[in-house]
Amino acid sequence: MRLNDDDIAKVRSSADIADIIGRFIPLVKKGKSFTAVCPFHDDHDPSLSISQDKQIFKCFVCGAGGNVFTFVQDYEHITFPEAVVKVAELIGQPLQVTTSDFVKQVDPHKEAGYKVMNEAIQYMMYTLNSATGSLAKEYLHKRGLDEKIIQQFQIGYNDEADNLAKFLKAKGYKDSDCIATNVTKITESGIHDVFTSRITFPIHDVDGNPIGFSARTMDPSNPSKYINTTETEFYVKGNTVYNYHRSKNDARKMGFILVVEGVTDVIAFARAGISNVCATLGTACTTNQLKLLKQCSSTIRFCYDGDRAGQAATYRAGKMALELGCKVEIVSNKTDKDPDEIIKEFGIERLQDMIKKPITWMEFVFEYLSSKYDLDNYSSKKDFAQEVMSEIKLLSDDFDRQNFTHQLSTMTGFNFQSMLNETQVSKPKEITPKKKVQPITQAIDGRNKAEDILIAQMLLSIDAAEIYKEKLGFLTSDKQQKVAMMILDEYRKTDKIFLADFMDSLQGDELKKYLIDLTTSEAMPQSYSKEIVIGSIDRIKKWLLEEKVQNLKKQIRTITNEESRNALMQEYSNSLVELRRYIDEESRKKQNSSN
Repeated sequence: MRLNDDDIAKVRSSADIADIIGRFIPLVKKGKSFTAVCPFHDDHDPSLSISQDKQIFKCFVCGAGGNVFTFVQDYEHITFPEAVVKVAELIGQPLQVTTSDFVKQVDPHKEAGYKVMNEAIQYMMYTLNSATGSLAKEYLHKRGLDEKIIQQFQIGYNDEADNLAKFLKAKGYKDSDCIATNVTKITESGIHDVFTSRITFPIHDVDGNPIGFSARTMDPSNPSKYINTTETEFYVKGNTVYNYHRSKNDARKMGFILVVEGVTDVIAFARAGISNVCATLGTACTTNQLKLLKQCSSTIRFCYDGDRAGQAATYRAGKMALELGCKVEIVSNKTDKDPDEIIKEFGIERLQDMIKKPITWMEFVFEYLSSKYDLDNYSSKKDFAQEVMSEIKLLSDDFDRQNFTHQLSTMTGFNFQSMLNETQVSKPKEITPKKKVQPITQAIDGRNKAEDILIAQMLLSIDAAEIYKEKLGFLTSDKQQKVAMMILDEYRKTDKIFLADFMDSLQGDELKKYLIDLTTSEAMPQSYSKEIVIGSIDRIKKWLLEEKVQNLKKQIRTITNEESRNALMQEYSNSLVELRRYIDEESRKKQNSSN
């Protein structure tokens, strides 16, 4: 896939590096920057630093660094264009591409499985609209699902007599592929359909490939109201979020992802016009599912059922989401009914209103735990207080900690002043990353350091680049010279360099690492100074003259031709005079600064 430079620049300028990295790993605020445990080595302290001002990241232990695209590329193990597209998806930025979409290398076996499932979906949808599926269609209509919703979610019906298996066989699909997807199964009596006499709801992966089904019986006496595809190489429940591929863009635009239990909950919200909804397919929410959800939005709004099981699941999932650095909100459901039942009994407006008025995590903690514990019993009340306080201690906002501690004290009658003090003491400390590598690229001599400072100044201001071009025009180190030339080239197109954008133009990891080390070094000036630029250039010229003087001295000793020797002597003398001027000027500046 080829992306033009304008598309890449738009995505980069629209994406905040802290927001994007925060979708993948938990961040800790530290002044104007953020720190995190580095995912690129076995890190135990927050060694990764993320600068929002510069829009770059740097690990001070393993040396990993770059801009937002670099992080996503390295974290996801994908190509640069794929990283650009991934970031664009995360921020909801449309892309204009010059060629067709990515052509991903797909396992032929998996590709065959996707084809089987797509064929099965089309067959089941056809069957639902046939005479065979009339009862199933009537059932759906009675539940309030119109044709638009049925088509949107590709709802179908798997009839009897193993007709799906026969159909797939007739279409030339291998039995092994059909069985591998759990669309059919093999028994002693032969090949049979898995979802016989059930309404089917397809499940897709993050890219929209079909990977399984959830299927509902219409028989009220059947103890298994729903059955899902068993775990296969395509479908792993703990890694799958239902409706993710449809909801992710809307979730990013709306600033939160709404999480429900099951397929029909998602569909109920779709009927209410709410599209940023997906389901964990049960209450056993996993860390992998939450990590996926966080890529949609770092704000997760849970709306599990209002019964005890649903509320207990909300508590478990909320704690896990907080550990991943998510902001957790809860839809307060006091009806003991699921979304579909709420619409049926109270109407669509009730569901819409519930979503608009979420409660905070701590408000939910108080509500849930107070219903779980007997507050009239001392021991139970003590357990309640300790569990609530453990959540209060995790709050980062001082006002919230004070407020909820006071609320807990009022509820229980216990004195929490000592606990509050303990909370303040135990507040997570901002940890300065351990700098175990040199902040600059091994500045082995003064000349290299001066050239580093000069490049840092050129990155800060076009004026520095103009002074460099007029008064020096070259650098002695190959690496620094390449970067300087690229800076001058960049200033031909713009009057200001944005570091994160400029990094994408550097060829090779060595130059990118040099730039990251340079710009994250505390030894580098953070603002433009004409005096620093001229001073660095003078120091470089001085060292060049010293080198020239030494070389001329060596040549004079070896030259026997008197005319050539006299010419070298004259050049040597002129160089000494010029060198003396630089030395005197340097001494004068030092004396002035000391005064």
